[in-house]
Amino acid sequence: MRAKVVIDASPVFNPSVGIGRTTLRFIEALQNFTTPFEYVYFARRMIGRPLKSALPFACGTVHLRMPRFSEPTIARFHLIELLCRGDLYHATDFYLPLGRKTHAKLVATIHDLIFEISPEKMVDHIRLAKWVRSFAQRCDRIITSSAHSKDDIVKMYNIDPNKIHVIYWGIDREIFKVPQDKDLVCSKVAKRIACSRPFFLAVSCSAGRKNTLRLLDAYARMIPSDPRNDLVLVWNPPADIRDKYSANEYAARIHFIGRQTNDELADLNAAATALVYPSLYEGFGLPVVEAMSCGTPVIASSTTSLPEVGGDAAVYVDPEEVRSIQEALELFENRDISLNGIRERSLMQSARFSWEECVRQTIDVYRSCLGV
Repeated sequence: MRAKVVIDASPVFNPSVGIGRTTLRFIEALQNFTTPFEYVYFARRMIGRPLKSALPFACGTVHLRMPRFSEPTIARFHLIELLCRGDLYHATDFYLPLGRKTHAKLVATIHDLIFEISPEKMVDHIRLAKWVRSFAQRCDRIITSSAHSKDDIVKMYNIDPNKIHVIYWGIDREIFKVPQDKDLVCSKVAKRIACSRPFFLAVSCSAGRKNTLRLLDAYARMIPSDPRNDLVLVWNPPADIRDKYSANEYAARIHFIGRQTNDELADLNAAATALVYPSLYEGFGLPVVEAMSCGTPVIASSTTSLPEVGGDAAVYVDPEEVRSIQEALELFENRDISLNGIRERSLMQSARFSWEECVRQTIDVYRSCLGV
């Protein structure tokens, strides 16, 4: 009889965020491997379509329709274990509310410790701070997406580093790739977002950790010199920020375009002069490698996981210094950098990340837990 591995597929219901996208891609790539395990996909989500319809292939699924606030009850009565018996449970989204008497092997993917180190006023951060530490300390193995996050987990949770495996996320190369006709893509993007100039691109924006306000400040300082590049932000900002940067001299140069599909993001990356990602804290930095996979230069923070992910292909800035961000923008604005060289390094760096390798290493973690 094959060992049964239960994988938490709950994040796939939210494919617009990084953990949702990466969990779905991981599960899809897993289907291409023959292993000694039987996989069952579990989800806990109160409303919406069933898990079976959210996955693009036929598989065994269990869907528990209970709200988040019932998680103590779910754990107390071992509801997940009763509904979905397994030899190993993989919590792909930090933790699972499993009972204390569970005898199965436990694996958790802890993407980062932002909720501990730099918490924001979010319900999710409060919930994670409540659950993750104790679950992590029970786990047989932990998976995380960067050496930086591994160091954080060791320091914050006092966990044996030998139990923690750094497994990088992959890239969807069918979407994020160098276009065959870049001029055509640039023309299509210009019409769609109503931006006729070259542009710097910012994605995954926020007024907090993503540090978008300093980027806006850095670019605004350049406007009096009539820069060649506009600034395009994939963001629906708060009203006060939108009002400030939609007025007077900013209006024609700064573009807020809101949420985009993956295909639209790939086109934006391919058309951009550079992706600007001055985040204050990251556990990985998926937008960095997606941009590089499109052959697009990246300006990124010199902190947390980003130098690990960007390697020698990115231009690094001090994210807390507006002047540092501005100087990096001016490198591209004034063409004081070898674009061919940085594009070549970007493609080489992005080639390090694949879903096939992510799955292969994760299967090795399952094997080591179960002695298979």
